[in-house]
Amino acid sequence: MRVFHSIAVALAVLLAGCGGDESGKVAPVAEETTDMLVVYAVNYPLAYFAERIGGDLVEVVFPAPVDEDPAFWSPDADTIAAYQVADLILLNGAGYAKWVDRATLPSSRLVDTGAAFADRLIEMESVTTHSHGPEGEHEHGGWAFTTWLDPTLAIQQAQAVAAALTALRPEHEQGIQARMEELESTLLDLDARLSSAAKIIGDTPLLFSHPVYQYLIRRYELNGIEVHWEPDEPPDGHAWDHLEEELESHPAEWMLWEDEPFQSTVADLEDLGIGSLLFDPCANAPETGDYLTVMEANAGVLETIAETRNN
Repeated sequence: MRVFHSIAVALAVLLAGCGGDESGKVAPVAEETTDMLVVYAVNYPLAYFAERIGGDLVEVVFPAPVDEDPAFWSPDADTIAAYQVADLILLNGAGYAKWVDRATLPSSRLVDTGAAFADRLIEMESVTTHSHGPEGEHEHGGWAFTTWLDPTLAIQQAQAVAAALTALRPEHEQGIQARMEELESTLLDLDARLSSAAKIIGDTPLLFSHPVYQYLIRRYELNGIEVHWEPDEPPDGHAWDHLEEELESHPAEWMLWEDEPFQSTVADLEDLGIGSLLFDPCANAPETGDYLTVMEANAGVLETIAETRNN
């Protein structure tokens, strides 16, 4: 069962011998221990990996509100305090969750799950500032950070989680590794589906509504252009003019969205011969299902485009 809720973590303190026996000797206190590890994550994919790999050994907490992008969300003081006393803090790397740089977190408990492929991170070509959603104004710049959209990188992130859990509970290494292998097999199956569809799609021009699909585009060699459209905001005249300019050299028939766009936007795109499909990056916990069901649905999106290519 997945546990994703915002909780305050109480730091358990063992009080040793506040009283004594008649001889003045301090009575021994039996120390209570538990195998349960409290793991905090900065995004939902990492939380999902930790639960799949950790099983009953972990309590995973991912406290970002469901209506905010975890990449740009800033936790309050109480939530940061809860992160500080966690047994593990899972980071995504690539500059994800910038609040981490401003907070004082115990370095011994931090796990940069993207460290193994730091040399393969994609640098953003430009910095774009815009505003949307509860998190307000933010920038897209520096390094592309939705690394988990490449399942091969997601596997490396999951392996970093498994290694960290094993280091803390070496006596459970066999179970941790068995669950890691099962997750890896699942992600390889996902990669195979995406690869198969992408080969059929070939160099078909595609549009992506937001600059968060870089690792997907690179992994599957998609002929994609990313724009800066928000699903919950109607594009302005400049956005439409820019799109029409792009279409002159990039005649796309599909735009892939990070969330469901306004129907009016869908209709206007259809007038240009462009269909709209939801390809959810799944940075936050979905309303239904889990990371895997969302990613399987995403694979189905590429398969839909591949089917139109064959017809």
